[in-house]
Amino acid sequence: MKKKFELDDIVLIGRAFDEYYRMFSLNDVSYEDNILDVASGVSSFSVEANLKGYNVTASDRIYCFSPSEIEKKCGEDLEIVLEKLLALKDSYKWEYFEDIPALERKRKEAYKMFIADFKEKGNKKYIDVEFPQTNFKNNEFKISLVSHFLFLYDEHLDYEFHKKTILELIRITSGEIRIFPIVNLRYNRSSFVDKLREDPEFKDHQMEIHRVDYEFLKNGNEMLKIKVS
Repeated sequence: MKKKFELDDIVLIGRAFDEYYRMFSLNDVSYEDNILDVASGVSSFSVEANLKGYNVTASDRIYCFSPSEIEKKCGEDLEIVLEKLLALKDSYKWEYFEDIPALERKRKEAYKMFIADFKEKGNKKYIDVEFPQTNFKNNEFKISLVSHFLFLYDEHLDYEFHKKTILELIRITSGEIRIFPIVNLRYNRSSFVDKLREDPEFKDHQMEIHRVDYEFLKNGNEMLKIKVS
């Protein structure tokens, strides 16, 4: 029987700019593009991207909590994930991260950078959002990025949640929605990918699967790109 990564809830794991750049093939994204990081959690992407000149807004339901509460939760989550990884090392490609200690180091660097920035900026660039509903304006963002949220947790978030979230992202995004990865915690492509592509409510929006230059979770080297305009 094939192993899967068992999690009781969505975890807070920090990912850095370079990971996002590879996961979402951001080489074609302009500094002028208004970018939304969806369910961004404790990733340092928005911190690093804005320092580089991009215009990124981070959004997550956790931003209603204090920096100390968030830091405690993501520290605990990282310990849980690293412990479970020991028994599942063969399900991952150890190239981008050399080994588990390297992974731990990078994850800590990312979330600590986030925490420091969150303490400083608060709700200026970190928006408390409970998806699938948002208070963003129509077409407020050119590009929306969804990292390790939809599809990955298809056992926790049902199809209706996926559908409603993507419909909301279509409302607030004028250009493209990019979702990575499209595999779930069983290391298989989520069945929701084809279900979305066949759903008549999305018939006016082109959906394409693109191979990307990033693979940590085996088979997790593709993103779904939804063209809104």
